[in-house]
Amino acid sequence: MSGYRISGEKPFILDVRGPDEFGQMRLGIGETLMPLGALRKRIKELPENKNREIICYCKISLRGYEAQLVLESNGWKNVKIMEGGIMAWPYPREK
Repeated sequence: MSGYRISGEKPFILDVRGPDEFGQMRLGIGETLMPLGALRKRIKELPENKNREIICYCKISLRGYEAQLVLESNGWKNVKIMEGGIMAWPYPREK
């Protein structure tokens, strides 16, 4: 996840956990916090380019999957989830 894609853009990393969870542990790779419950209200804060890669995650994947469905239903075409969420992240995390 650290490299640029062929387009030259880094993926947009979307953390859909709550603020308390984010405060306790985060990846620290430039992710954007947008809790799942606020996603529809804050949809205009996402990349305008509907082809830009967006990677959604939460604690274990369920909310990340729900976020993927919301984004795809709003026209984003390159949305992925980070399987296993932050708990499966194999690299050091910020605490």
